[in-house]
Amino acid sequence: MNVFSQSSKGDRVQISAPRSKGISGWRIFYGSPQQRVKMVQKSTTIYCDEARQETKTEKVIATGRVKVVDKKTTITGDQLDYDKNKGVVIITGKVVKLIDDDVTLITDKLYYYTSTKDAKYLTGGKVLQETMVLTSIEGYLKKKELIFVKNVVMDDSVKEQHLETEKLIYDRQTKDAVFESRTKIESKDGDVEANAGTYNTESGNVHFEGSAVVENEKYILIGDKIDTNKNTGNSEAEGNVIFFSKQDTALIYADVVVREDSSTFAYGNALMSKPIKGNWMDMYYLAADTLHSINDTTTKENTLYAHYKVSMWNKDMQSRCDSLIYFYNDSMIYFYNDPRIWAQKSQMTGDVIRTDITSKGVERLYLNRNGFIISEDTIKNFNQVKGKKIIAHFENNQLDKVDVKGNGMTRFFQLTDDKKNIYALNKSSCPLMTLYFEEGNEVKNIKYNARSNSTVLPPSKIQGPDKFLPGFKNRFDEKPEKEELLQRVRTRDDLTDSMPRDPSVSKDEIKILWNGTQVLNKNYNGEPLYIERLKQMRKKKALEEENTNDDN
Repeated sequence: MNVFSQSSKGDRVQISAPRSKGISGWRIFYGSPQQRVKMVQKSTTIYCDEARQETKTEKVIATGRVKVVDKKTTITGDQLDYDKNKGVVIITGKVVKLIDDDVTLITDKLYYYTSTKDAKYLTGGKVLQETMVLTSIEGYLKKKELIFVKNVVMDDSVKEQHLETEKLIYDRQTKDAVFESRTKIESKDGDVEANAGTYNTESGNVHFEGSAVVENEKYILIGDKIDTNKNTGNSEAEGNVIFFSKQDTALIYADVVVREDSSTFAYGNALMSKPIKGNWMDMYYLAADTLHSINDTTTKENTLYAHYKVSMWNKDMQSRCDSLIYFYNDSMIYFYNDPRIWAQKSQMTGDVIRTDITSKGVERLYLNRNGFIISEDTIKNFNQVKGKKIIAHFENNQLDKVDVKGNGMTRFFQLTDDKKNIYALNKSSCPLMTLYFEEGNEVKNIKYNARSNSTVLPPSKIQGPDKFLPGFKNRFDEKPEKEELLQRVRTRDDLTDSMPRDPSVSKDEIKILWNGTQVLNKNYNGEPLYIERLKQMRKKKALEEENTNDDN
């Protein structure tokens, strides 16, 4: 038996059931095992075991295996409340399930709007789409987008990705996820974190803004904006950028850093800092307009290129040039285009300079073509060596001896025993010679390996021109200072509060230790990166205090 409520005309609800009865303003419809109660209003059809309709308002309450079908959308639950005037269907139950195209939603209370075909939940829900599972406290499912709010967690079992945020807007057509709160994406290829941005779940492209951080097994990348691809691992960061290479234990600061395959490019006031042999109390700094680092995974060779206005600083050696190549594996550095190197009180120049670096520091400097060494002695005289090719040898970071090969010329001052006055000036020339130095950059001995021409002048005979070789140029005032390079260090105070740290370490200590890089909170072993340097700093301070007490 079919019973219809009201007329089938217009947008009124049409109900059919095997039987029904009226009770004080309500109409009750009963289903049977053979035929369930069926309600139709425009494109929406509702099935249930029992339904009650208020005669005046046409409000409907349905119970028992409730099912709503609206074109491609299907909703199931235990109970349904339908207010036709408001156009809202409320479905409740232990498990309320909505299936819409490729999206499945599971919750315990769902609001469905018949006019717009939108749905929402406010008491927690789970969304399934292909290999993705998303949970949140609130969710809004619209035709073109899905909006999730509060404790949003998304997992992809195939891509092995995990996402956490407070608000996510997902475009169902473009597959873009838009974030408007602090968001973190973890995956087997690395982690991404920022205050806002977009993530395409299909292409893997991520655009993050606001204290953005990318971390994987190879590096940590921090910037105001970061674009990265979760599938390839390539990233580009802009604004106040800090890059930490876990493999090289090197920090790079720049306006822009691009990471592609095995290469890292840093542009705009770039600076690299690196501990020497793992000693964080002994750092060297390299500044340039552009830095380009290559880690060749095939040959296992690591190379760094620096271009334009290059400056390098270490407590034992400083330099300037226009371009530089550093071969990590061979511990060799090549300086090009007007290179100048200062070590202690010596200045070295040449068309091309090469250094050999060992665990003891710089051991040799090769000055190729137009080599020139100037060494200041204890009373401000300049001992000079000039030649076609010069090899400078260092011992304990002090100039020990100099080999000159081709067109060798020297000027060196012999001092009195008290080292306070000039005893004589030695002027010599020889194609091949070796000069031996003693402490204070004074020439101890010269060995001539070919025919030489030498003149010794007493102080009374020394004229101004005698003191300098042709081409002499004092460029000590060009020597870079540490403070000059450290001006390029970027600080990220915006992430300091969220950084885990040893309770005994204050924020101020971290800033001092890392020159603003306190956001790099882990090394490749997963331990706080600043702890080792902190230990070294405190040990050094303790030794200094102990020595002071001994002196007293």
